[in-house]
Amino acid sequence: MASLAGYLRELADKGTFDFDDIVRKYESWVSEDKYMVLAHEREDWVSNAGEWEYIAVKCAKRGNDVYVSRVDSRLYGIGRNVPDLQQTFHENPFTPMLFVTLTYDTKLCSFSEAWQRIGVEFNRYRANLRKKYGKFSVMRTWESYENGHPHVHAILIFEEKKFRVFPSYEENRNGELKLIWRIHEKEEFEPFWHSWQDIKAVYNVRGGLNYLKKYILKCAEYSHDDKKGKQTLAMCWVFRKKAFYVSGHFRKALSDLIRLICSSKTHKVQLNLFSSELKPNSWRVLGFINISIIDVDAETWTVELTTEQINACYAEWERVKYYD
Repeated sequence: MASLAGYLRELADKGTFDFDDIVRKYESWVSEDKYMVLAHEREDWVSNAGEWEYIAVKCAKRGNDVYVSRVDSRLYGIGRNVPDLQQTFHENPFTPMLFVTLTYDTKLCSFSEAWQRIGVEFNRYRANLRKKYGKFSVMRTWESYENGHPHVHAILIFEEKKFRVFPSYEENRNGELKLIWRIHEKEEFEPFWHSWQDIKAVYNVRGGLNYLKKYILKCAEYSHDDKKGKQTLAMCWVFRKKAFYVSGHFRKALSDLIRLICSSKTHKVQLNLFSSELKPNSWRVLGFINISIIDVDAETWTVELTTEQINACYAEWERVKYYD
């Protein structure tokens, strides 16, 4: 049976569903908490040995609290482990680090086609830049316009090219003029993308990374009071898009963090009270269940199930012919 997201994608392709319909279906889907039910046999050395233990673990859904925690964990270290370098463009007006926004002209195709094309088109954009300027690293995320069409936000760090910058001004949300830096070579980028693009020089390394990180997190939580954030989550859900992508220099920050946490390479095992190595006792996945069946608090991510709760799970699975 096709997934709900796949079904909605087909409707969007046919023009039956617009992006407002998709957002409503997404909100209904993500607000229904589900839990994965697992079981294993208790070890010999614990109380009630030999009996089965059952637990329920809250599933990550794009936009719920478990998902936000995982995204935050994966982004941890980006910006934090990067030196707080401020580029002095007045003294040296060159930079290898750019903040790029790629829009999508609504006249080119429908929002459904745009979301299905944008991944391939962005990869082509990267390939053309690499061919012209050499190697670079990228950190990328998507955003949905209010009309449903996507656009791209990305930070690019070039290894073999520096771009000449010049000062400019733009209005912030408060209507105040803010100093920004742009590059003279913008016209060289234009043939590589079909719609309008905005290119700025990143003058603060950590600040630029943290800006994109905060934007990703803002568009990772459906309960956040942000219309574009919800639309972005809904479109990424239906069109199966990764919320963000990290490569090159950015991955190195994550790798450094992993090495920091896992500083020892020694092999460690857990022993029982008789100093014997504990044998693996795998957990088995029994299935998935709605929160209403096990009646737990939605803020509880892991819970040991009682006999009544596991019996309720089996009864529900039998009712819906889960095992057919």
